[in-house]
Amino acid sequence: MAQLIVNNQVVEQFLDPFTPPAVVAQFVEENYGQHSEYAIELSDSEQQLKDRVQIRSELEKQVADTQSLLGTTSDTTHLLLNELSVFVNKLAAARTLDEVIGSATDIQTAIGDIGGQVATGELTFPYQTKGLASVKQEILERANGVNNLLSD
Repeated sequence: MAQLIVNNQVVEQFLDPFTPPAVVAQFVEENYGQHSEYAIELSDSEQQLKDRVQIRSELEKQVADTQSLLGTTSDTTHLLLNELSVFVNKLAAARTLDEVIGSATDIQTAIGDIGGQVATGELTFPYQTKGLASVKQEILERANGVNNLLSD
């Protein structure tokens, strides 16, 4: 938990890191005097959590609400699943090189331009900013977490 430090002394070791600043200021003034100086020290994990909450709040304000983001994610997944399924079925049925090349036409039409947009910097994905290793670790942790709950 966060620590509240007043006049260079730790006075509260279990402060909720989401306590509004005005509430902390009022608490310090009422208990330690109007001219007391205070600071809140967060652990690394608390700071990361606060940062994540702040980013999610900004996403909701500036980009889309959670349900809209979920809808876009769902649309993306369905698009990719359908296009990949069509591609795989055509590829499996192909008997010549021309048929193999032809099997890629539909998927190229549907999503082929995305790779070019990423290459030119016109489009960037959050996973690129977050880093592939970090994203893969999140995927693994969430998949294992869900699977553990389902298998208990």
